[in-house]
Amino acid sequence: MKILIADDEEHVREGIELAVDWGKFGVTERLMAEDGRQALKLIRSHQPAVLFCDMSMPGMDGTELLRLLREEGWDTQVIVVSGYDAFQYTRAAIRASGVDYLLKPFRKSDLEQALERAVAAWRERESHLQEKRETGYRLRQADALLDEQKLAAYFKGEAAFSEAIRGIFYKVGLQAERIRAALVLPRNRMGLVDRRFFGDGELFVFAVNNIAHETLKPYGSHYLCRLDDYQWSLLTSAEEAYRTPGDFKRYMDKVAEAWRNTLGLEALVGLGEAEASAETSPSAVAAARAALLKCNLLGGAGTPGIRSGPSKEPPRLTDQQILLQAALKSENKAYAAEIIQSFTRSLREQGALSLKELQAYTVEANLLLERASRLVLSGREAADLFMPLWISDLDEWERMLIQQWWRLMEEAGGEGFGSRGIQTIRDYMHVHFQEDLSLSVLSEKFHFSPQYIAKKFKELYNTTVMTYLTECGWKRPSRSSSTRRCLSPKWPQRLGTQTRIISAKCSRSRRAPLRCSTASSSDIHRFLFSAKILSAFPAAGLVH
Repeated sequence: MKILIADDEEHVREGIELAVDWGKFGVTERLMAEDGRQALKLIRSHQPAVLFCDMSMPGMDGTELLRLLREEGWDTQVIVVSGYDAFQYTRAAIRASGVDYLLKPFRKSDLEQALERAVAAWRERESHLQEKRETGYRLRQADALLDEQKLAAYFKGEAAFSEAIRGIFYKVGLQAERIRAALVLPRNRMGLVDRRFFGDGELFVFAVNNIAHETLKPYGSHYLCRLDDYQWSLLTSAEEAYRTPGDFKRYMDKVAEAWRNTLGLEALVGLGEAEASAETSPSAVAAARAALLKCNLLGGAGTPGIRSGPSKEPPRLTDQQILLQAALKSENKAYAAEIIQSFTRSLREQGALSLKELQAYTVEANLLLERASRLVLSGREAADLFMPLWISDLDEWERMLIQQWWRLMEEAGGEGFGSRGIQTIRDYMHVHFQEDLSLSVLSEKFHFSPQYIAKKFKELYNTTVMTYLTECGWKRPSRSSSTRRCLSPKWPQRLGTQTRIISAKCSRSRRAPLRCSTASSSDIHRFLFSAKILSAFPAAGLVH
């Protein structure tokens, strides 16, 4: 907190400065001014919380200074200090929202009491303004999320075009004509959110948005719209210099490369071939989706390719139903995982797998889960026991299907199922907290679904897994250099240019690519969380 002492008499300024224990009031900096003009300049530069103001000064006196403060709308609290006990000065102080009026000579106790009231009034006002800013931010965020939901419904054919939809295009900075659409599938989203973002999906989307924003700045206006967790539509309106389909593809490749280099995100990108208008943009999104359905998921990560015909009869997941039900009945998680892993190995041996074919297997997987759920839960419903249709990475598909069968076993096992296992997990975390642990890592090691670990850990220990790991790290710092790096207060300085893109605070010049491996996952999570709170972006899901 800063204070300003404005008085033309040096001994008065020094007297006020020496009379107060400033640290007791939270004052960190004291500024001095000899007249009103100098005081006004300092107020404009430093925005002090409290002003001690003499009313009789050469050049610009206190009355004029207070009038200008009121006109310019400064929140500085004023303590009038004067040797003239005149009503007009008192009235000027009151009109300028002054909190006190001290007549020279004054006592130290009077000075401190006036300062205490001024500081309290300033803090109360700051708290009110902060609350108002936070409320405004939340409203803007909710408004942006509502706009995104409306556009998502429009692109999925669930809502008709209207002037309200056109208005959203203008609001996010897109032209109503000459729009290009790309459909983005984040391939390793589940593992990435868990390992690098500690399960915070909104923080992940925030980072993805900011990287796209930085990369596409030269290209033109753009908007990333989440149709669901696994489908994102990236709309662009290019500047005149970048109107060709080749330019569009080149910039989409740049975005995918930036996501991969900065976050480790592998994305499958389908492009709409032709430009569209606001009215026809769903057709452009559909064209991008159709291109993705033909992609060979067993080719290079994020590189679409047309599937050639398989050399032998493709396997069927429904053929594994009897084996999976046997594993379910015996509550043998390792056996269930082995069955699913054996099936995905047979898919890889085919040499090619299109997204459309994987979606057919997803439908089969959901059918098996539904049948097994009816069999073992006796009418009870298990939440979220289904596979998302647009998952596009076979490794992630395999992990999710295994976890869903484990969850089904856990749901069927009742309240006491696995409590001892959760205690074992906590003991393991207590010893291995310095390692790169996540819910996925713990899930694979102990054969519990991440959802079950999170739920039971909270029930048993009244804290989250990630909070417990963080507390272990701070309470028991390791001697290893890697742990010292993780706990070092200087972690923001080590993140590198590519990581700083996430908070949209980096320079436009990024010549040498730098991986996020320069900082630990927990470092990046703390940095991203701070960036998210302080960022000027209106909401996750809105980039323009």
